[in-house]
Amino acid sequence: MEDLDKTYNRLILSCNRERAKSTCLNNWSKFIRRRDNNTCVICGSIERVSAHHIVRKSLIPQAQYLPGNGITLCKNCHKEVHEGFNGKPNTLLPMDTQGGEKIEIIAYLFGVLRNSSNERESKYYALSPDVLRMFKQFQGYDIWEEFTGNDVCKAHLIWQGAPRQVVNAILRANGF
Repeated sequence: MEDLDKTYNRLILSCNRERAKSTCLNNWSKFIRRRDNNTCVICGSIERVSAHHIVRKSLIPQAQYLPGNGITLCKNCHKEVHEGFNGKPNTLLPMDTQGGEKIEIIAYLFGVLRNSSNERESKYYALSPDVLRMFKQFQGYDIWEEFTGNDVCKAHLIWQGAPRQVVNAILRANGF
């Protein structure tokens, strides 16, 4: 666990000291992989693993170095998650209009991360209140709506659930 703390502290210090973006991203990637035991959290592979941003850093830059927005994936699982659109999203369009966000995959990955977060300190899975508020806005929740659990539990609940207004919009769009 000591190595994990060292890697975590290196990440936090590099971000707090406003080091170069590449340095912070490299420290974030090392921490995520170390936290997940250099193992793909989906299939268990230890071959060609990398850190993956659950919610793309181009969509929510404030989440790019947060431990709760990262998960370790092998090359094959990573490729599968990125299938379809993988460019910079147009934030003026409704979420996933371009096919890059895949809300069900975001919910799934936060669920996988939630399961492993029960065994470790919550700081290793932290998301900021601002990022959680943005998640609520994307999903159509009132920003003051309360969710229980640690940060990744909250994120999983937010992304997993479809508020009534979202369900109604989908139904209307499909002629119901």
